[in-house]
Amino acid sequence: MHETFPYIRKSIVSQIGLLLVFTMGFTACERQQVTDPVPYVFVQKLIDLNNLAYQALRFDRGFVYETGGVRGLIIYRRAANVFLAFDRVCTFHPSNPCGVIEVEPTGFFMRCPCCGSAFDFEGNPINGPANFPLVRYRTSLNGSLLSINN
Repeated sequence: MHETFPYIRKSIVSQIGLLLVFTMGFTACERQQVTDPVPYVFVQKLIDLNNLAYQALRFDRGFVYETGGVRGLIIYRRAANVFLAFDRVCTFHPSNPCGVIEVEPTGFFMRCPCCGSAFDFEGNPINGPANFPLVRYRTSLNGSLLSINN
């Protein structure tokens, strides 16, 4: 009888160990899926703000839609030398082709016409089912040339 205790103890310890490894494996998978819902797409654009196609960016709160990213870009002028660029893909269901972010006619926020999520001009969700911010790209201004990249 004295010999069965080490066997039982080893068996219980190994079962607990397997359970922990199994549980950690599932939670690790969940975290990966949840933290990065939008696929990575290489973005590198150079825009000449003197081009008439970008005249809306000559004024604060002006914006333009541009190609690139997953579903296109929104380029927004916050102030004279401050530009923001966001991917137009909605973070609620990035695989849904309907989820293309648009600037509301009021110009105060951006909205997904598919799910109704609204985002401020920092890209943060302010309403709707989306919990993740929009993908934001880096911008830098050199004279009249605006560079957008990830």
